[in-house]
Amino acid sequence: MKRLQRILFILGMLYAVAVMVSSCLTARMSDEEMNKYFANSLYSARSQYYKALGRTLHYVETGDSLRQPLLFVHGSPGSWDNFKAFLKDSSLLRHYKIMSLDRPGFGKSAEDGAETRLTDQAAALLPILKRQRQPVILVGHSYGGPVIVQAAINYPQYIKGLVVVAGSVAPELEPSNWYRYPLGYTPLRWAIPSFFRSSNDELLPLEKELRQMATQWHRVRCPVVVVQGGKDVLVAPGNAAYVQKKLPHVRVTTIWKEKMNHFVPWSDPDLILKGIFALEK
Repeated sequence: MKRLQRILFILGMLYAVAVMVSSCLTARMSDEEMNKYFANSLYSARSQYYKALGRTLHYVETGDSLRQPLLFVHGSPGSWDNFKAFLKDSSLLRHYKIMSLDRPGFGKSAEDGAETRLTDQAAALLPILKRQRQPVILVGHSYGGPVIVQAAINYPQYIKGLVVVAGSVAPELEPSNWYRYPLGYTPLRWAIPSFFRSSNDELLPLEKELRQMATQWHRVRCPVVVVQGGKDVLVAPGNAAYVQKKLPHVRVTTIWKEKMNHFVPWSDPDLILKGIFALEK
């Protein structure tokens, strides 16, 4: 009985922490808030909706449509506005058309829940890629890392380069996350917020998905930049070396900061900017 109580206590604590952290990453910005936020930007921001995987998905774009397209892909959980500061960054807007999407299960793409296969996550990007005048630079944070790698594997003709930010791509480095199973397969599933349920659903099979992707990296044909911190406790820092190992046939640049944690878009956005511009060299 005491052991069961301890397990329930640990699950409760993990749930509470997860909800608090997730809430910081999933605050949905209304159109009114978006317009206000971008009021003083070089360009206004526009919500766009499109069809993929038999569902309606959402992204936001800004900048000059004639410039190099740049698409941000958030982690799990997350939403397009995790990258809102980048969408009004003047140094980027001088060179890029910038987009950021709500992945399936999150933000304004939340209806119908998450997609659990990386190939479907990549397919959710395809209509956006096809809309552009030229191949796209993809920036993926955390779970967004394997999503953009899968996209580069499946659709190399549409992709100019990748910036993998604290990306969870190495199957052998995936944490056990044992607590996700009771949250996914017990009545606890319906007690958690929908965005955390979507996150749980897509993270449960991630190790298996990464093992399937592991045999396909040779199909990546674009340059890759990896941004990784040595103090990341959510994604093992060894993922950076894994990317180097899997891509001997393309140019891979690693931007490493020893004391950096997992939340790079907020703590060290300058390193992401550095990674994007490094692809142009």
